[in-house]
Amino acid sequence: MNTLEKLEILSNNCGDRTELDRILSQLLNVVLARHRQKLAGYDLDISKFEQTYNLDSMQFQEQFEGGMLGDEMDFFEWFSLCELRRDILVKISKLEQAL
Repeated sequence: MNTLEKLEILSNNCGDRTELDRILSQLLNVVLARHRQKLAGYDLDISKFEQTYNLDSMQFQEQFEGGMLGDEMDFFEWFSLCELRRDILVKISKLEQAL
């Protein structure tokens, strides 16, 4: 059974829309909390790079994308963390709007 079918069954078996909305809000809050935990981890890892290289991530990304930095593995990891952070922020924003 796919997700939409499960949602339809849930919808058909809830007493009213308020109950369904409450259930969905609880699920969204669980996902939101997990995303916020991931974000905290990304922020911690990113701040370590910023301290190590004495450079904020915005400046780093500009320089990295501009080819002004070397090909060190740290830079690829840092750049990837910045991308992951940006993606998770978009997801968090959408979840917050849904609540």
